[in-house]
Amino acid sequence: MTQFRHAKVYIGLAVVIAVFAYSAFSIAQLPGSDGLPGGAGYISDEVWYVTSARNILHDFFKATANSPYFTTTPNCLINGTLVKEYTKIEAVTVKGEVSCYIRKGYPYPDKEGILSYYNFEHPPLVKYILAAVEAIRDEPLFWRIPSIIFGSATLLLVFLSARRIAGPIWALTASALMIFDNTFRVMSGIAMLDVYLGFFTALLAYFYISGRTLSLGVALGLATSVKYSGAFPIFGLAYLLGARRFTAAMLIAVAVFLLVNMPIAGQLGVGRWINEILGALSWHTTSRPPGPTASTPLDWLLMQNSFALYINPDIYASGTPAYLVALIYALFKRDDISILYLSTYGGYWLVYLAGNHTLYSFYTAHFSPLAHIVLAKLFSDLAKRGA
Repeated sequence: MTQFRHAKVYIGLAVVIAVFAYSAFSIAQLPGSDGLPGGAGYISDEVWYVTSARNILHDFFKATANSPYFTTTPNCLINGTLVKEYTKIEAVTVKGEVSCYIRKGYPYPDKEGILSYYNFEHPPLVKYILAAVEAIRDEPLFWRIPSIIFGSATLLLVFLSARRIAGPIWALTASALMIFDNTFRVMSGIAMLDVYLGFFTALLAYFYISGRTLSLGVALGLATSVKYSGAFPIFGLAYLLGARRFTAAMLIAVAVFLLVNMPIAGQLGVGRWINEILGALSWHTTSRPPGPTASTPLDWLLMQNSFALYINPDIYASGTPAYLVALIYALFKRDDISILYLSTYGGYWLVYLAGNHTLYSFYTAHFSPLAHIVLAKLFSDLAKRGA
C-alpha cells in the first residue's frame, strides 16, 4: 500500500473514532433520573456502579468525592439547603454546611441499602476508576467520560488487531461498523462495566495476535478484574496456547487480579473476601427475580428481547447483525481469532446452562470487538476469493 493510501486509512480511522466518540458523548449528556431533583441523574445500572464506587472511595480509600452535596441525617444539619429526601433510606441530601454526614457526593438514588453497597457481585477495577473520577468531580457527565475514552480506544484496538490479520482497509471497515453496534456505542456513553470489559478483551486479542504472552496475561487479569466473565477467553487460550505459554499467561492474569483486589481484601480480610467471591460466583449462576427484560445468548444474535437502557428517548441494547455473521464464519473458519470469539460468546451459554436465565443483551459489549475483528477476516477472505 502506498504512503498516500496509508494516510487516507489513518485519516479515515480518526474520523470513525471521532464520530463514535461524539455519538457516545451525546448519550452521556442524557439527563438520567433519581439523582438531583429537577437535575441530572443516573442512567440504567449506573445507580449501582457509580454509588458503590463512591462508597468504596469513602470506606476503603478514606477519601471523599468532590461535590457540594452531603447525604446525612436531619440532626446533622446546620445551614444546609435540603435538596433531596428519600423514602427507602433514612437520610436526606443537603447542599451547604453540616456537622456530620454519611456520604459526601452527588445525591444518591432512592434505593434500599444503597449507602453501604459495594457491588461485590463484580470485581472492583471499574469502581476504582469511577471513584477516582468522583474524587475529581462527582457529576454525571464526568462519571461517563472514562466510558467514552475506553469505548473509543476499543475501536483503535479493533483496527490494530484486524490490520494484522486482514489488512488496513478491512480493519478500517470493521472499526467503522462498530459505530452501528447500538449496544457498544450506547454503553460507551454510560458509566457501567461492560464497555471496559470490551476494551480489555480487545486488548487481549491484540496482544494474542502480536504474540505477546505476558501482556496477554495482564489484559486477561484486567478483564477479569472488571467482571468475572472477563475470564471467558480462557477456554480458547487453553486450546490455542501451548502448556508453557498458557501457564505463564494464567500466572500473570492471577497476579494482576490479586493486585487489583488487594485494597478490598486488605480491608475485608482474606476470609471474607474469598466468601464474597464465592457468593458472587453463586449469584452469577442463579436466576434473579423478574425485572428488566432478560434474554438468552441466542436472542443476542437475533437482536431480540433487548434491554431498555433509557426511556424517552427509547434506547435499547439491540446489538447488531455482526454478531451472528461473525459467529457463522467463526464456526466455519475456526482460526485463532474465531476461537477467541467462540470462547467468549460460549462462556455466556455456560452461565445460562448453569442456571442463570436472567442475562441481558448489553452483555454483548463484551465480545463485540472480537466479532468485528472476525468480520475483518471474513471481508478479507471474500475479497481474495473475488480477486
